[in-house]
Amino acid sequence: MSEKYQIIGTERDLRPAYYDSFHCLMSDCKLSCCKDDWQICFSKKDYLKLKKQKGSPELNKRLAHSTRRVRGKNASEDFNYAQFVNQDSCCPLLTEDGLCMLQLECGAKVLPEVCRTFPRSQNYALSGFLERYLSPACEGVLALLWDLPEGVEFRSDPLPEEERYIRKSITSSPLAPHFQAIRSLGIDFLQNRRFALPERILLLGLALKSLAEGETDAAAWLSQAKALLESTVPGSLLTNLHTENTLPLFLANNANTLFSPEHQGSSAWEIQTIALDWLSLENQEEANHLETEPYLQARERFEKEFAGREYFMENLMVTLFFHLNLPNVESTEKIWESYLDFCNLYSIYRFAAVMSCREGAPGDKAELFHLLVHVNRSMLHRLDKRTGLQERLFQNNSASLAHMAILLSS
Repeated sequence: MSEKYQIIGTERDLRPAYYDSFHCLMSDCKLSCCKDDWQICFSKKDYLKLKKQKGSPELNKRLAHSTRRVRGKNASEDFNYAQFVNQDSCCPLLTEDGLCMLQLECGAKVLPEVCRTFPRSQNYALSGFLERYLSPACEGVLALLWDLPEGVEFRSDPLPEEERYIRKSITSSPLAPHFQAIRSLGIDFLQNRRFALPERILLLGLALKSLAEGETDAAAWLSQAKALLESTVPGSLLTNLHTENTLPLFLANNANTLFSPEHQGSSAWEIQTIALDWLSLENQEEANHLETEPYLQARERFEKEFAGREYFMENLMVTLFFHLNLPNVESTEKIWESYLDFCNLYSIYRFAAVMSCREGAPGDKAELFHLLVHVNRSMLHRLDKRTGLQERLFQNNSASLAHMAILLSS
């Protein structure tokens, strides 16, 4: 298929309405991104700026040993030029009060861009907007989603002249010019409360399947997808799946995800340790021989403790769909791969949410946020991990819509 130029003029932004309400919890944050052993990377420009900073003797001492250059093929002057050297899993510039010593003494402008902006990010997207995102790997973002029982709304405002942008996008996909319409309808699927959330995600897969199989008439697809949403009877899609057959597969898939070779780091280890104890596993090799009773007991408690909060998981998945620019319309293969990624993330979110109500756990919002933040930090911000999981699904012949239904049926 020949490549074509798509001229994209960006004159407006697009963001979830709750974006405007976000503020850092600072020392009140229980899951500070400065304390979680993240590899905080930054550009050459930020690195040189840090080297010039001076302050109190204590700050100067910390700055002298706080950074190191990134070496090897992954090094990049624009983003991955240097990183902070963590001490006891914390940023070396963090005070005992949970505040940044550099910011306190020198102001926010001297911080690396990642520190100034996280969990915010933005991108000149195929949608034709400057899209602004908030990562759900932040406790403060989850708190905003918790307080939106009516669902996620989106806002758009004109950009100031200096942020407007015209670019040529090279693409071989005939669907690329229709990305915004396709993505918007996907969000409509996810927010249609006639259906339980797992059914909505499965319905979305049924709709996307035709695009993944080569449908290129976007207008026809949009019409067919809307008709599918309107004609499907709520409760009819997952009724043929029997819990006693699908639950062991659901649990094994999530355990294997948690213990996959790519799933490493302090956040991953935190989740792994809790899961091993909860499911009475001696080691990860036992992941395919799980007892279902601990999960069933926790699920019963979860449904009781969080009754009336079903919208929270909806808000999380809508945020994810927008944040990851789904579906990926670059090719038919990527359409389906991005949907598989979405289903896998929902499955591990569901697993973690139920785990928050395991025996001996608080079973409250704080524990729910604790586990979801760690899942997001260990998976959402590591594309290589999720790509590895997708590859194994294809290798094991588990990339079908039927297998996705199993992941959604718990």
